[in-house]
Amino acid sequence: MIGARSIAEPTIKDTIIHRIDPRAKILILISTAFIAVTLDNPETMFLLFLIVLSGFALARMPAIKLKTLAILLILLIWGTIYSQALFYSQLPRTVIFTIISPDFPVLGWLTNGGLFVYEEGLRHGAIQGLRSASILSLGLLMCWTTDSRDILNGLVGLRVPYSVAFMVVTAVRFLPIIITEVATVITVQRLRGFNPKRFGSGIIKTSLNILTPTLSNCVRRTGTLAVSIQSRAFRANTERTYLKKLKFSEFDKAVVTICVFAAISIVIIKLLYNLYTSGIYYTSGLRPVYAIARGYL
Repeated sequence: MIGARSIAEPTIKDTIIHRIDPRAKILILISTAFIAVTLDNPETMFLLFLIVLSGFALARMPAIKLKTLAILLILLIWGTIYSQALFYSQLPRTVIFTIISPDFPVLGWLTNGGLFVYEEGLRHGAIQGLRSASILSLGLLMCWTTDSRDILNGLVGLRVPYSVAFMVVTAVRFLPIIITEVATVITVQRLRGFNPKRFGSGIIKTSLNILTPTLSNCVRRTGTLAVSIQSRAFRANTERTYLKKLKFSEFDKAVVTICVFAAISIVIIKLLYNLYTSGIYYTSGLRPVYAIARGYL
């Protein structure tokens, strides 16, 4: 139970990743999201993914969180590649494996012409999987290396309304509590003879037995939290004070500048390239830009 809760809670250490200002982490996450969404080149996408993963090594994350990250990434990437390989709808498509032939009785008709694995779908799924994995990994790295109070200060420092920032941080702090409650319910079910891993009706019954007490406890905790913050005059004063003053270091400024500059540059280059490929705008002076977009982005 303690291990399950520690997965969602931050691990506070004194590393270069932990020392980064929370405002800088948020800006880095936003910039990386723009870069990941804009990129289409699989090699560059894989390089971005490796750069994000290197942050976990610098942060010296514990083994349980690395295992959790590995499981999430495997499920995310494998699921994206598998679904895109089977249901890729764009043309051209190259069939590399037939799962259900169109001539197969009943199943061929039910699948509307058979079920195939497409080569282009595998490539498209790998790109989409890497894109999602990069954003997911960086988001987890930010949550696992930043205290929730620092995230609140960082959001407020970036001019996010305090009420919105408070709701975001509260939702993040609820996650380990929910994980703990789910683990408790599963333990109680096992003591009563249920097998959560049994297939068929056992999974459905176990899921309902987990959902009902977990949801009721969440509603009860939410009501208690609402009464608590209102009794402490949550909206009484517009001016708020904070125990910890945030301050950008030279390293924070350099990292944020590089990430924001890279995101803006990549978005502009891809926009110019798309204008060229769609026949809207072309100029010979931008040929190096088109070459960079075609070859690396």
